[in-house]
Amino acid sequence: MRFLIFIVMLLMITVIATAQEETLIKGDGEKGGFGGPVVKYTTVYDQGALLVGGRGGWILNHSLVLGGGGYGVVNEIDAAAGVLPGEGPLDIEFGYGGFEVEYILNPMSLTHYSLYALFGVGDIHYVRDIGSSFESNQTTGESDFVFVVEPAINAELNVIKWFRVDAGVSYRLVMDVSQVGLDGSDFSGITAILTFKFGNF
Repeated sequence: MRFLIFIVMLLMITVIATAQEETLIKGDGEKGGFGGPVVKYTTVYDQGALLVGGRGGWILNHSLVLGGGGYGVVNEIDAAAGVLPGEGPLDIEFGYGGFEVEYILNPMSLTHYSLYALFGVGDIHYVRDIGSSFESNQTTGESDFVFVVEPAINAELNVIKWFRVDAGVSYRLVMDVSQVGLDGSDFSGITAILTFKFGNF
């Protein structure tokens, strides 16, 4: 009887040892990471808007990226006249950031594609229009914190082993806007994206 139990246990161990584990992500778990600047062009409040920021992430198996980024409008966006009673000319400031996930298709090819999405929060507020630059004490009214979802598709070029360039297009959806005189459609829209990635891919 003991011999039979021993044989059964030996067979079970053999089966377990030889069975191939199935996982959601294939491969040997190679890891890397990157960081770099990002430039975006879009419209905010029906005006051309240049956003500058950066993103970075942890890369698993050369394909799955988990990370984050942040972006802000760097040019002036004029608000409607008289939007805040008692105030003179105003500009609108907008910035956002959050968690990012990206899946890179055929990452070892010279050129390839990736699917990307950002899930985050943003800030919208008015500033007094004093000319060509903003001063830290010129914010007026209350800040409005909003939710942002931004899916994108990118074309990527492997320039050298540690440097890649992405060009893509996204749709930014801004929700829960409660700032006086503004709504989500003023900040939602199609965006052109240029990303410079430096790291271990």
